[in-house]
Amino acid sequence: MASSSHVAPGEKGYITVKVNTANRRGVIVENVEVTTNDAVRPQITLTIRSVITDLEIPLAPK
Repeated sequence: MASSSHVAPGEKGYITVKVNTANRRGVIVENVEVTTNDAVRPQITLTIRSVITDLEIPLAPK
């Protein structure tokens, strides 16, 4: 695994994506553009799709 923003050929890397879901409900689709040094695919689009629902917390009297 690569430990920096550079990934050597054959290595694996990870991308962390944070999406602010405050005050948002339903289907959310966000795109992340990744720039590479690959001559064939210099830019890759990652599509993040999520479904945000209301959180229901039952309250019981004590």
